[in-house]
Amino acid sequence: MNRTQTPEESRNVPAQRDDMTGFSSPDEPGLCEPVPIRRPLSLAWVSDELIAETQRLWSARYGREVSLDEAIEILSNVKRFAEMLLERSEA
Repeated sequence: MNRTQTPEESRNVPAQRDDMTGFSSPDEPGLCEPVPIRRPLSLAWVSDELIAETQRLWSARYGREVSLDEAIEILSNVKRFAEMLLERSEA
């Protein structure tokens, strides 16, 4: 059974075209805003500022740009090293 939409319903529904896929267009407002980096909970302690500082520091030391993945790996390695030193000092 087909029913006709009320004027109120038709104002809230965007016009449908046969060629629409259901995906938003790339120029839709709001898509140009920066998207925060999502990290696993095990890396919740790693802030964007800490990563940026790590990239800055190690890029200067290496003489090349350190990638995001490399900065996260460096931070993880330093954390594991500090945890190992703490374990040894408690033993």
